Amino acid sequence: MTYRYNAVVSLIRKRIDAGTLKPGDRLPSIRQLSEMTGFSTVTIHHGYELLESQGLCTARPRSGFYLTRTPAQLGEFSSDGENSVEPVSIQDLPQGLLLSWQKKTLEVFGAPYPSPDLFDCVELDKIMRRILRGKKPSTAETPEGDAQLRLEIAKRAAQRGTLTSFRDIVVTGSAMQGFNLCLDGLTEPGDIILVESPSYFPMLSGIKRRNLRVVEIYSHPRNGTDPEQFEYLVRNNPIRVALLMANHHFPTGVTYSEDAMQRIVAAAQKHGVTIIENDMLGELTYTKVAAPSLKQFDSDDTVLQFSSFEHSLSPEYGLGWVIAGKHAGRLRAVSYLGGYVTNDRRMQRAVAEFLSSHSQDRNLRRIREQLASRMERGLQQIANKLSSDCSVSRPTGGYMCWVRAPQRFVASTVAPTLHKHEVGILPGPFFSAARSYENFFALNLSFPWAADSEAKISRIAAAIAGGA
Repeated sequence: MTYRYNAVVSLIRKRIDAGTLKPGDRLPSIRQLSEMTGFSTVTIHHGYELLESQGLCTARPRSGFYLTRTPAQLGEFSSDGENSVEPVSIQDLPQGLLLSWQKKTLEVFGAPYPSPDLFDCVELDKIMRRILRGKKPSTAETPEGDAQLRLEIAKRAAQRGTLTSFRDIVVTGSAMQGFNLCLDGLTEPGDIILVESPSYFPMLSGIKRRNLRVVEIYSHPRNGTDPEQFEYLVRNNPIRVALLMANHHFPTGVTYSEDAMQRIVAAAQKHGVTIIENDMLGELTYTKVAAPSLKQFDSDDTVLQFSSFEHSLSPEYGLGWVIAGKHAGRLRAVSYLGGYVTNDRRMQRAVAEFLSSHSQDRNLRRIREQLASRMERGLQQIANKLSSDCSVSRPTGGYMCWVRAPQRFVASTVAPTLHKHEVGILPGPFFSAARSYENFFALNLSFPWAADSEAKISRIAAAIAGGA
């Protein structure tokens, strides 16, 4: 079905290239294009949604879809895989760059965290101060976390199609603590795990520390992971778990199709593979429709999903959790015996009270709108300044985009030079267990556009043109 959606996108792009569609023009109606192509109206609508996710068109109530901009300046990723070369490792980067992440001083393009100005903690801070002034809880922390907070997490999961009991949720100190808890509960040293490439790079350190063996699966910057390749790998390798980020993937920003999600979960169920799903950016969609997830299509707890409030509420209140299903008991034991239980009972109470008494949906709408606007402006700046032999992903949510430069560009060599000029990029090798993607880099487009931001994009473009 995916090829039909792409056929719709291709048809509209050809009209744009021919000059018969210009920004502001109304696209053919869904019914008209259905009659012209023979595709169903559902297929046409999904194709238009794909165009909308790429920022090329927008839907107007009772009027149809309208072209917002032309894509000619932005290079497009092909449907083929990418070649890789031997790069240097993350340890070879200057300590100043790594420390800037910890201190959050490099606040443009190369930061791995979203812009702090997106988050408003005023009301949550008030609740926290009141709880701190109150009586200290008399009972000890529990491995599973505050019951009311788990109930609120379950309610939010239900809004996205994942029905779970609060008893099957384990609260953690952060998203990465939830991820590490899943690895400790489900793997042993020497196990083989399947990892996306590129992948959310903080997870790769946790994998290395546990002496796990890795099989990489390519996550395409347009469509994500191929279900057929996934099934081939799990059928032909003794894979214990698969680590996937199916929506607003970090760093490409793309979301798998629902068809791909269903097929991947079905293949994992068939071959006895447990999926650990990273849903950290799941609520940061640019559209009004909630993003699907692998967990949504899970009927027998094949998928454990971890996430946190770090990107949807505030980093300061970035408690994490795991929707664990039948694995919850095992994770509770690992949490207790492995020292994962944290002394944050009152923070858990504050977040639970905030979620039950305030509109988190309204808060999220504000964050999503700001992210979508900043991403759109960033993509336009990239299109204006980077050369036509670069390719750029089209994020559906989150705050990162993925850029492929010409082969002569060596990201891990250029990054320290750019850092000296207070320009940040995230080099491609960070995102691969095999240290691939040397001529790739990721850009964080969540920060406000300041006066010097365009100049920094120009400096990145000059580095690409010079190859150094």
